[in-house]
Amino acid sequence: MMAYKMRRHVQRLISLLMLLLPFSQAICADRYTFDALHSIPQFGFNHLGVTTQSGRFDKAEGNIVIDFVRHKGSVSYDVDTSSLNMGYGTETPESPGYRLFNVVQFPKIHFQSNKLIFNQDNLLVAAEGKLTLLGVTRPLTVNVNNFRCGKNPMNKLDTCACEVSASLLRSEFGMTQYIPGISDEITITVPVEAYKTP
Repeated sequence: MMAYKMRRHVQRLISLLMLLLPFSQAICADRYTFDALHSIPQFGFNHLGVTTQSGRFDKAEGNIVIDFVRHKGSVSYDVDTSSLNMGYGTETPESPGYRLFNVVQFPKIHFQSNKLIFNQDNLLVAAEGKLTLLGVTRPLTVNVNNFRCGKNPMNKLDTCACEVSASLLRSEFGMTQYIPGISDEITITVPVEAYKTP
């Protein structure tokens, strides 16, 4: 009888632990919100086979959920295509850049990752995800360089920061205008500073 009661007690304890496991795992994950002023995406391309030109989007938002213990997490990042800025005269709806991004029909560029990659030093080094551009979604792996977390010396907030980089062929998303005058390959860099969200 005593052994039976002991087994029942152990079974209840195991069931309780199983119920609490997802909750404990969620506690381990921290959420960080991108600082929009210091996380502006930039891109570069070859022009006429000679020069390297660049541009940026002035409005973007995102967040990262990261669990350093389990090496898991996610990234969500949205770019407002109407904030395209390539210098004087290129930020208008009549510019070639606006036509390339078809800003009216596709107001957002979206990147989503549910697979973060860490190295042996417990540092985030990459994220495997999907990029949606011009309504086309394709796999994209981004490199994460110089990932660091700590107190921001200016505002004392818990902060994670890094440099994100990637490259893609724009033709794979249906953006084929002006090739080869404007290169098919586009390089992307995003400086990221993100604050821990309570």
